[in-house]
This record gives sequence, C-alpha cells and structure tokens, in this order.
Amino acid sequence: LTGCGYPDDADRMARYWAEGGDITHIIGKDIVRFHAVYWPAFLMSAKLPLPKQIFGHGFLLNRGEKMSKSVGNVTFGNDGSYSAEAIVQRSNSDLGNAFGNLAQRTLSFIAKNLDGRLPAIHGHDPADSELFDLIDRVVRTDMPAAMADLAPSVAIDAWLRAAFACNQYIDAQAPWSLRKTDPQRMETVLATLYIAIAQLAVAVLPVIPASATALLDHMGIPADKRSYNAIGDHWYSPLAESDFTLAAPKPLFPRLELTEADG
Repeated sequence: LTGCGYPDDADRMARYWAEGGDITHIIGKDIVRFHAVYWPAFLMSAKLPLPKQIFGHGFLLNRGEKMSKSVGNVTFGNDGSYSAEAIVQRSNSDLGNAFGNLAQRTLSFIAKNLDGRLPAIHGHDPADSELFDLIDRVVRTDMPAAMADLAPSVAIDAWLRAAFACNQYIDAQAPWSLRKTDPQRMETVLATLYIAIAQLAVAVLPVIPASATALLDHMGIPADKRSYNAIGDHWYSPLAESDFTLAAPKPLFPRLELTEADG
C-alpha cells in the first residue's frame, strides 16, 4: 500500500489505488486467505477502496522446486517451471528466430532494395487478407481478452501463432524472388509484412517493452498508434507518403548463451 503512495503521495495513490478504479490484487495462491479475508478488513477499517478482484497465481518452480525466500531461489495460473536453459531457449527460438529474424530480414530487405522507402500497396490478394485477418483477431481480440483474464501465457501463445504465420507468409511469398519477376507484388508483400510486424510489436509491448519500443521507434510508428486498437487503424499510407526513411535495422534479440554460472 505504501508503494502505491499511501499515506503521503496523493497523486501516486490516485494513479494506483483510485477510488472506484479497477483494482486487482495479484498474490501467491498459498496466501489467498490472508488477502481475501484479513486484508479487505484492514482496508475497510482505513476507509480505503477494496480490490475489485483478487487473483491467486501459481508457483514459479526452479527446475521443479518451489521458489521461496527461505530457500533463497527467489506465475500466473498453473505452476510453471523455470530454468536458465528454458529462458535462453525461448529467447533464441521464439523471440530471436520467430519474430526477431522476421523483422530483421523484412526491414533489411526494404532498407537495401528500396533505399529505405516504404513499399507501396498494389492491391491485396487472398493470402494478404488471410494474414491480416489472423493478425487483427490476435491483436484486437485474443490477446486483450487473455490479458484481461490475467492469462499472459495464453496471450503470448496467440502472439507466437501470429508470428509463425508471418514467417510462413514470407517464405511462401518469397519477395526476394518477386524482386525480379513482379516488383509490384514484391512491394505489396513487404508492405503487408511491415504492417503485420508493427501490429505484433505493439501487441507484445507489455511483455518486452524495451525491445518492442526500440523496434516501433525504428519503424517510425506514431506514439498514438501503439495500442491494441489504434495499431489496426489507418497509419501505414500516411507514414509511407511522408519523408520517413527506414534505416538498416540492428538485430533485435542478440543470441543468448549459457555460462557456467547459469548451470
């Protein structure tokens, strides 16, 4: 409560513990009784707003062992197992290969072959529309619903499915081949990917804020378009018609390696 500003910082308190606000307490599942029975009584005694809901999350297991302050090895929903190996594997495969590589090769291709000019759209075909429909459903419906249900793992799984679909799309459309056979189709494919990558970056902002923000900054995405709903609005054409030039990107997720200390 003091971390939210009580009792001296009224502005901070109004931000995190607003009267009538949507207050959610997120606590470990083994202390639900204390936070669902005793803590509300304390708040009522102090005439402070009660939480609208209390969410008891599962334990985060370190290689199968419960993490705790007493053991000294200090998730949402069900218990989840953590290990340094798992973090490295997920970062390198899901972030690095699935999304980072997608952004890297798409943006690099645009920077190199179009001199940083954002590609023009020359009419979409069914493959483009199918990808847009999937991305829109994931970003505007599936992920917000999962986050509202305090199920970030479900939201991330949906996001990964969309990232995998983008990789399947770029492999199938092969803009590097279209460069010689159909330059207009190549530009449409690249524009489709540019829009999809921006939408996915916005969708994953709550999970990897620093990396996603760096990518969105590099892509020139306006600050007022960086929300679940706004990123689906009309923003690409104005950006493409502006004086924005895409620079060659840097790797978004450098490959991680385990050290002896991580073993």
